[in-house]
Amino acid sequence: MKNILIIHHGQGVGGGLIALLGLIEELKVNNRITVFCIFDGIAVSYIEKTGVKVITPNLRFYRGIYSIFTHSDATYFGVLQQLIKLKSLLTFFLSKYIFSVKALGAHLDDFDVVYLNSTFISDWAYVAKKANKKVVIHIREPLSKRFLGYRIIRGNISKYCDWIIAISRDNASRVNLKAKTSIVYDPVVIKNRGGANEIIVDDNYKYFTYVGGAQRIKGFEQLARSLDYLEDDIRIFFLGGHLAYNDSFLKRIIRFIINPYAIKHEKLQKKLIKSKHIIFIGLTDDVFSYYKKSMFLISPFSKPHASLPVLEAFYHHLPVVVSNVKGMDELVNHTNGYFFKNKDYLDLAKTINMASKIGEEKYMSMRENSYKTYSSIRNNEIKIEQVLDNL
Repeated sequence: MKNILIIHHGQGVGGGLIALLGLIEELKVNNRITVFCIFDGIAVSYIEKTGVKVITPNLRFYRGIYSIFTHSDATYFGVLQQLIKLKSLLTFFLSKYIFSVKALGAHLDDFDVVYLNSTFISDWAYVAKKANKKVVIHIREPLSKRFLGYRIIRGNISKYCDWIIAISRDNASRVNLKAKTSIVYDPVVIKNRGGANEIIVDDNYKYFTYVGGAQRIKGFEQLARSLDYLEDDIRIFFLGGHLAYNDSFLKRIIRFIINPYAIKHEKLQKKLIKSKHIIFIGLTDDVFSYYKKSMFLISPFSKPHASLPVLEAFYHHLPVVVSNVKGMDELVNHTNGYFFKNKDYLDLAKTINMASKIGEEKYMSMRENSYKTYSSIRNNEIKIEQVLDNL
């Protein structure tokens, strides 16, 4: 039995948090787990429901100054983002050498392993390694190989982390430390994910599910732009939140100047809300109930990613429509889904329309192959606990 401290950023409810909940349930069977959340955000309440102890730093630096230094190919860069990134780089080094020591110094003696649950919190590896702890980092985001940021983050991982868990082959190749890397796709978390509720549907329509809300990287823009070209009988369960635009007029003008996409994004949200094709569900933990009533999952990521919702869909025998970004081809092939050309919303619409007209025999074969893919991944991959046992 090991005493494991998992460090999580604590922000938001998304695939990273859901996967973390699955990791906690897996590891707590034979280990003592404590979670340290850098930010005291909404994720804390979700983690506490697993029954493990959650710690947050009682330091003003992490409450109001620190921001995570992300350097990912799964992001869009504008003027504002570049300015924020400069601040994040500064706080990265302040955290690494000063404040992480203050935040963790009193806790580290109690643990054997420190487990970093994101590519972009490698600043916390320094203090753990200096305390002679085994350090594992979970590469959930696709590290960009551009500029100085790559050298900083990869250098930290290379020097201070004993092992790497990557959620895809693509993510692993970006860090390029094969000798100490294992590839483990994210777990499908069943607990508190729904599936028991009966969703009422109309037999005259063909239903699809989209998970990702209004986030651009998850394909919101190309989904919204495809709506005018869908067949009349297609309906899409839209899971996830919208972005609010309730600022003052002056703040909105400033934001639109700094980030021109914001104007387009606001228009796309209005377009989506008005569309007859969209059944807006919003934020919900009851994801699986919608999978069960759908023909396909739509996961139109616009940036490289191995999508957890794809694995969730496969677990439910649900084939998928996905973009041809890096990472997707590790999970999806012609037997369990359809690809469309990324950034081509007309091709997305064409692919959804084609999927809606699939013949019964071919569709049942795709459903069967979806679950076979999921089973094959689970049966052949290494378990994270095995990695920790070998440290």
